[in-house]
Amino acid sequence: MSSLYSVEKEKNILIMTISGKYSYTDFIKYPKIIRNECIKEKRNKIIVNVSPVFKSDIPLVELFFLGEKIASVLKDHFKVALIWDGENHNRFLQKVATNRLALIRTFDSLENAKAWLIRDREDEPLFS
Repeated sequence: MSSLYSVEKEKNILIMTISGKYSYTDFIKYPKIIRNECIKEKRNKIIVNVSPVFKSDIPLVELFFLGEKIASVLKDHFKVALIWDGENHNRFLQKVATNRLALIRTFDSLENAKAWLIRDREDEPLFS
């Protein structure tokens, strides 16, 4: 694997930090890893920080397939705050996933991501 991840527990949310080098073959596996970690820890809110990942130009087609994978695996059962710096393409991934009913938003800071996750809303998923 070109990337590694670690998971921390904080109150009622998980924080997953991914580091290393971007690889599509690694990243396409992360939605299942995220789901499994949330189920294991009995939490439905997670921050996924990919800002430490070295990313060159990621093709839009890869972001499209990643967005579809996120939506098909996580659906609306988990609320995901993605911390992704830099590229404007990060919104494309979010749009693909949310158009397929995933609860995901992209942020540039940990504080903003936490604020969105902690806020109680009607669209918040129920842990099953």
